[in-house]
Amino acid sequence: MLESAANIAKFRTPAMPIARRFSTIVLALLAAFAGIGPSHAQVTSGNAFTISGVDVDVTGADAIKARDQAVRDAKRRAVGMLIERMVAPEDRAKVPPVDDARLEGMVRGVEFAKERPAGNRFIGTLNVVFASDQVKAWLSEAGIGVAETVARAALVVPLWKDKNGVEPLDDSNAWRDAWKKLDTSGSAVPVTVVRGDQLDQNALSVEEAYVGDVSALSRLNDRYHLPSIVVAIVEGDKDAGTLSVSGFRYDAQTGARSDLGKVTVAGAGQLADAAAKIQAKLDADWRGVAVVRRDSQDAIDVVVPIKALSDWVQVRQRLGAIPAIKGIAVRTLETDHADVHVDYYGTSEQLQQTLAQAGLQLTKDGDAWRLQVR
Repeated sequence: MLESAANIAKFRTPAMPIARRFSTIVLALLAAFAGIGPSHAQVTSGNAFTISGVDVDVTGADAIKARDQAVRDAKRRAVGMLIERMVAPEDRAKVPPVDDARLEGMVRGVEFAKERPAGNRFIGTLNVVFASDQVKAWLSEAGIGVAETVARAALVVPLWKDKNGVEPLDDSNAWRDAWKKLDTSGSAVPVTVVRGDQLDQNALSVEEAYVGDVSALSRLNDRYHLPSIVVAIVEGDKDAGTLSVSGFRYDAQTGARSDLGKVTVAGAGQLADAAAKIQAKLDADWRGVAVVRRDSQDAIDVVVPIKALSDWVQVRQRLGAIPAIKGIAVRTLETDHADVHVDYYGTSEQLQQTLAQAGLQLTKDGDAWRLQVR
């Protein structure tokens, strides 16, 4: 559920005596940190190693041979799709070849979602489940880190703003069509386009979506229950002239907002490419948080400034969703700051980049490291 800092902070009672208020805040902060101890960090779980919807169409000597070959083809295609989902583009050239024997060892099972045998021809859709440990071992031999969390599906709210204002949520236009036609089934961040019907319109107005009202976006997401919401905006005349395209991602749990970039296109004919670029940025951002490189590890002591309970809650939530964080220990906890020891995989530079993708800023302040929400 999206929750603004103001909504969290409103539970503080200014009139409460200082000693009592101090005690209440510390207890709340300790409770907020429950589940993340010195030995482990809370990691998002899920079946990130399942590739669904692998289509096959094979003709063989007979029906059995066609079906067997279809399964082999599905496994081979699925491992390629797994690499595209879980390995960063710059690392894909380093992926080692996999022979049939090793591939069989990495596959836990195959599910026939749809099948239509016809004589010596097999047409179907298969789901392939990989064994995570075997996949990680295969890739680690080449020094490749893999994404260790589930895909972060996103709800897309396409908006078009012209000289008359923001068009209705159910408006039929080239921007909405571009998102509906975009195939993200094999992506790390598959997207669902908002329906735009009366129920959606009752949840939020287009003006609220345009300015990124987190409360209204939360009401909308009560219907979809997706971990991310993307407000994708086109500004300009529908009929002629250049168009400005921008996007913003909102985390459904923390309300954190991240900028997905801004581009200018010559006209509506280029909107499909613009949508693909925004989705690619979503995909890259997800990998920035999810990929863990276990060939090295280190530790760091950080200071987390605290002005309100919401500051600590957001830092805690975001740290808990980063697989590269191996462990967290609170050294001291005061009303205005927390001293935290963080064990992590990778280098300090990689840690800074990963934290930035999660909406956290790690900076050096004199001899101390400071960690806070961006």
